[in-house]
Amino acid sequence: MSEVDPEKRPRIWIVDDSPLDADRARRALAESYSVEVFPDGSAMLEQLASRPSPDVVVLDWVMPGITGIEVCRFLRGGDMSRPQLAILLLTMQAQTQQIVEGLAAGANDYLVKPYADLELRARVDALVRSKQLLARAQQAEASVLQLLQNAPDALIGLDRAYRVTFTNFRAQRIFNREPTALLDRSIVELLPQLTPDHLRLAGSTDRALTDVQIGEEIFSPTVQFLPSQTDGGLTIALRNVTARRRDEARRLDFYSIIAHDLRSPLNAMLLRTEMLLRGHRGVLAAEVISDLRKMDSHMRRLVALINDFLDFARMEEAAHKMERVRVDLGELIGQIVDDFKPLVENTGQEIRVVVEPCVLVTLGDRSRLQQVLANLIANAIKFAPPHGTIRVAAGVVQTWCEVSVEDDGPGIAAEVVPQLFQRYARGPATGSESGGTGLGLLIVREIVEAHGGTVGVESTPGQGSRFWFRLPSADNAAMPALAAAP
Repeated sequence: MSEVDPEKRPRIWIVDDSPLDADRARRALAESYSVEVFPDGSAMLEQLASRPSPDVVVLDWVMPGITGIEVCRFLRGGDMSRPQLAILLLTMQAQTQQIVEGLAAGANDYLVKPYADLELRARVDALVRSKQLLARAQQAEASVLQLLQNAPDALIGLDRAYRVTFTNFRAQRIFNREPTALLDRSIVELLPQLTPDHLRLAGSTDRALTDVQIGEEIFSPTVQFLPSQTDGGLTIALRNVTARRRDEARRLDFYSIIAHDLRSPLNAMLLRTEMLLRGHRGVLAAEVISDLRKMDSHMRRLVALINDFLDFARMEEAAHKMERVRVDLGELIGQIVDDFKPLVENTGQEIRVVVEPCVLVTLGDRSRLQQVLANLIANAIKFAPPHGTIRVAAGVVQTWCEVSVEDDGPGIAAEVVPQLFQRYARGPATGSESGGTGLGLLIVREIVEAHGGTVGVESTPGQGSRFWFRLPSADNAAMPALAAAP
């Protein structure tokens, strides 16, 4: 440290009424530091009122007038408080009570007289290093805070009780309120859509949160846990997606128009074909009837493809608008299975339902989850043989609600299984028919993942297939770092 520019050396103030002791301390430290000596506490405090604080004060305990302990207390409180100033207290006695009193008054360290010069330098060096490290940490924290304040997204910090502890400039502009008017407010007061249940599940499962509207603008919220939030709180980021959502709505309108324009002539053709097959134009040859039935089948599949395409196009928008209500999956399974009973009665198939006696509740969009179940059960009915069995089961796996649909159909080849939930992948063919449009299982995956869940399939050729999905349990997936809001 001796080669450092004297102007940049750490500054040490020595306060001691003994000229000999003060000079000895000065000589011990002068090689590495810029040192000033004061004969008493009053002189030092007078200089402190008009000059920057030093890095370390070496302070004698026993002095006439203001004692070292009184100087400590003055530096730690009052109008001239210097909480960051490091204080090394010099004392003649090493009694525990005296040491405790000195540290309680605000000293960072103490040294018993008489002391070795080497020990004085070592203790001052340690205090300087600690002060420098603290200054760096504070500078880094200030830089991070400045970055957060000027982040392009609105940021809202919450404590364990979901009350606001921090807002950046963007958040203050969005809510059009001063920071003090936002602090300590419940997040439910500001954004009623973001309930504690939603925030807990979003933080623990990466589940997408529903868009929120503030005034005329639309925001996409995400939950983050910052390393600095050691109190178990979280941060909500609000990204302005108004323009994007409007573009998506326009694109969906365009898709809807195309789908309508395609379905209208197809439906007219289907109506004409049905009339011909019913004999409204007289008796037809067997070959003609066979061709008409093939045409009818292909047109219906084309209509199904258009419907699936439109449904898939809607998924991007629906993921941001899904409801978040408590859904009893056991009850939902019962309703869907009842809807399919007339269909399986015609095929001689049987649907068996096995629901574990437990709470199977998730937070989600009921209509979309109905779509998932209906899609999987319809596939199972399609691939199960006549008089076959479809098994629908549900239970709890750790913090997840798991639902599976199993059939005893032909099964799926191992090389096809990884592709089933991918875009435009088709299921196995049955006879002369195609295995599907390639969008049904993709829609299932999109809906399940939008709810923070996962999907999968297990299949053995010749022994059937088991499709399953898991959704976060509304009652068991609470984050361990957060307590429920009061």
